[in-house]
Amino acid sequence: MSEKIISGFSVVAYATQPEGRIPPRAFLETRRLPVKGAAAADATAEGAEPDAAQAPPEPQSQAFEIFLSRRFRSTIEAMSAARNALDRVKSVDAEGVPDPLPE
Repeated sequence: MSEKIISGFSVVAYATQPEGRIPPRAFLETRRLPVKGAAAADATAEGAEPDAAQAPPEPQSQAFEIFLSRRFRSTIEAMSAARNALDRVKSVDAEGVPDPLPE
């Protein structure tokens, strides 16, 4: 897996192994990074431990399959394509969609 931090999102490139008749596939996945807010700093300054109920929810991730029209011959080829796509990503919008998103 390759990772890049852009606009408060972790963008990860990865590929899947072939399964039966399904060929290897390439993906980009985005996950919002947790914000270290002032509320957490205030709670620790007062000596209080943050409650599990008060903890922010686990960041949601979004996976985007890329190069849908392409059939990869191997997982290595799919991973190379995913890394190249990750290198081209310049920004991530507020919903977590990378730009540019290939095919």
